[in-house]
Amino acid sequence: MTAKSPGARRPASRSAGRAAGNLQSLDRAIALLRAAADSEAGLRLTELATAVGLSKSTTHRIVSALVEHRLLRQATDTRLYAPGSELYRLSVSTRRHFSLVDLVSPSLERLAATTGDTVLFSIVDGRDALCLALRTGGFPIRTLTLAVGERRPLGVGAASLALLAALPTDESGAIVEEEAARLPRYPAYTADALARWVRQTRRNGYALNRERVVPGMSAVGLAVPGREGRPLGALSVAAITSRLGGARLQQVVAQLRAEGGAIAAEMGRR
Repeated sequence: MTAKSPGARRPASRSAGRAAGNLQSLDRAIALLRAAADSEAGLRLTELATAVGLSKSTTHRIVSALVEHRLLRQATDTRLYAPGSELYRLSVSTRRHFSLVDLVSPSLERLAATTGDTVLFSIVDGRDALCLALRTGGFPIRTLTLAVGERRPLGVGAASLALLAALPTDESGAIVEEEAARLPRYPAYTADALARWVRQTRRNGYALNRERVVPGMSAVGLAVPGREGRPLGALSVAAITSRLGGARLQQVVAQLRAEGGAIAAEMGRR
């Protein structure tokens, strides 16, 4: 028994060691990116190593990986390292996200005030819907199933379904087929059901999630049109199920349409 005990602990130790090593490599990579970005003309390999306190060989290994992912680039004439094109793409995407929050905030505030419920704005991010902004209304029972920065597979939830249905038909169809492996954690969802709900959303002009994710909670979502036939994002209102039925559901849909139109118009002006 005594001889086996240390051996049983080794896998956990190796796992912890790998995790620590990965974090250390990430910290070093971030430090190198910052050093290169802070330099106006760029830095040589030895200068990068000195700036972050690493050996030349370790610096070369990490920098080579960053160059491969286009996070850094090396000038062929001077051999200096500077920020790469992928960093620029990420910065543009980040600015777009922050500007979108500013753009949609007035509509979110109005919807939260008029409905009294939880209002969200989500965007397509790869194969996910990303919650970009959220406001809560004054109704005593609040339904917070998502937080800002959280993701769901496209199609899962009202805003996510509205986004999926607003994508070009061939693209949304391919996503539905690929989602099968990601859906088991959501018992109400299957690929066939998701395809059916996408068609229903297109017919209705809005997405309805009636207790498919959380018992007792429903949500309605509507895509905000963007450029080239792709959605800019989706507005959604989440509430206890009794507050999203009959005439009130149609009233909320009308409010979502009005604010979606206001967002699209403001985007056009900008």
